[in-house]
Parts: sequence; C-alpha cells; structure tokens
Amino acid sequence: MTAPTTETDRPPLSAECTLAQQPDYRDVHGLCRQIKDVPLPYSHGGWLVRRCTCACHRRGDAS
Repeated sequence: MTAPTTETDRPPLSAECTLAQQPDYRDVHGLCRQIKDVPLPYSHGGWLVRRCTCACHRRGDAS
C-alpha cells in the first residue's frame, strides 16, 4: 500500500506560476516553460528540471 500524496510531496511550482498566484500577475501562467520533465543526461531517473505541478499544466494548457 502506498502513502497518499500530499502537497509537500510535490516539487515546487515554477517561478512564473508562483508569481501568478498574486492577483495582479494572473496572466504570468502563460510564461511558464516548465511544462514537462527534462531528464538529466546519462542518468537513470534523475531530473535536470522537474515539470511545474501547477493545476493549469495538469489540464494540458498553460494559460
């Protein structure tokens, strides 16, 4: 049995999506470029860049 996923288990949001949580910066979501995982070359399971975990990317759009 696996433990349930919590907010602290997820990688942090990108800088753009973190800023977009502020009322005057909601349109910044479209600038986020962390929409997919980028693997570390020659590693097995390591990541150079983790994808952003923002809900807008889980839906498949970046707006």
